[in-house]
Amino acid sequence: MQLNTSYFSNFRYRRSFFFIAFIMLVSIPSFGQQKSVLEKKKGFREIKLRANINDYDFLTQANGSGFSYDMEFIDNDQETIISQERKFKNVNLKYEEVDVYYVNPGTEDYINIDGGTLSKVFVSTINSHIYKITLFAESQTKVIPRIFKKVFGYPKFSTNVERGHYDRYIWGGRHTGLVITAVLDEEKNRRIGYRIVYTDFKLQNEVRSLEKVEQQKKLQEIRDRY
Repeated sequence: MQLNTSYFSNFRYRRSFFFIAFIMLVSIPSFGQQKSVLEKKKGFREIKLRANINDYDFLTQANGSGFSYDMEFIDNDQETIISQERKFKNVNLKYEEVDVYYVNPGTEDYINIDGGTLSKVFVSTINSHIYKITLFAESQTKVIPRIFKKVFGYPKFSTNVERGHYDRYIWGGRHTGLVITAVLDEEKNRRIGYRIVYTDFKLQNEVRSLEKVEQQKKLQEIRDRY
């Protein structure tokens, strides 16, 4: 009896096709679930993106020393605690529509994070609505990013720390972004903590629109002079 080799070849092809399709069906919901968790949470704990800043009574508007925060870590000999003062940067306070607040020290639920201690939490707003939440967490381990991977799944992008460079993990949904970046010591030799940023894309674009308007005004001023 002669075997039909083309039949078995087609059978193996169909079996492989259905197996790949099954894997895709299993993996696609998990990826969608990761994005939905980010969109569902919309921020960190009680502080939610797009919420009105007036809904929170444990925030203080930042000015002067209010932008400073301390990062503490243990030296290489595991004996001395070192404290380095930092300043929150990349704020667009030159625009009347933009303000920055911070969580009052000692506020319950904003003292610790799994894997570390929260040094300070900043909340950025445009027209009194929250578009960015920035956390500075003290930690010399990789526990914090591991916890975030368990919650949100594997990030879209990640890098490992090298001398002078940073660990970075990026998640993104339709409306919300999350970026975790390692904070290094002043010599940029080792990790002492993490900068964790939640962003609402729509409101962030409104801030960028303010920047574009300012650039256009400056360009027009130059044109008017010549």
